[in-house]
Amino acid sequence: MTTLVYADCDPFAFVGELEKLFPLHYEELCVTKDFPLAPDYDAYKRLANAGMLRCITVRADEEVIGYAIFIVQPHLHYMTCKTAFEDIYYIRPDYRKGRVGIRLFKYAEEVLKGIGVNRIIMHTKIHMDNSKLFEYLGYKLTDKLFTKIL
Repeated sequence: MTTLVYADCDPFAFVGELEKLFPLHYEELCVTKDFPLAPDYDAYKRLANAGMLRCITVRADEEVIGYAIFIVQPHLHYMTCKTAFEDIYYIRPDYRKGRVGIRLFKYAEEVLKGIGVNRIIMHTKIHMDNSKLFEYLGYKLTDKLFTKIL
């Protein structure tokens, strides 16, 4: 039986590992394929240098099979509210069973709380709606997000 390991990993080391899962994530979840997958890894490194990037992973046999990435900073409207803005999250389809996702997000919450985060803002896709998961974890629906390609 494979042991899953959840970790708050070094963002500098993890950015390189993203290259393996980003294409799978893009193919399954991207709704704006008008643009090719082209992550700005330098921007991720700048955020990491500024201490604003948190990369939470789940590994099976040392291979990353899921992640949740957050940008952490005081909220622009509420300076006293340290906020973790979810950038992306993903779990390989072959590991989406049991409580893998729940454990990933609960672990992320522990890590973020441990660094003084007061609020987490999560997103979900309409075509792969994770609302029930986030409601189960205690999140409240507060906003709707709209996009438009110009």
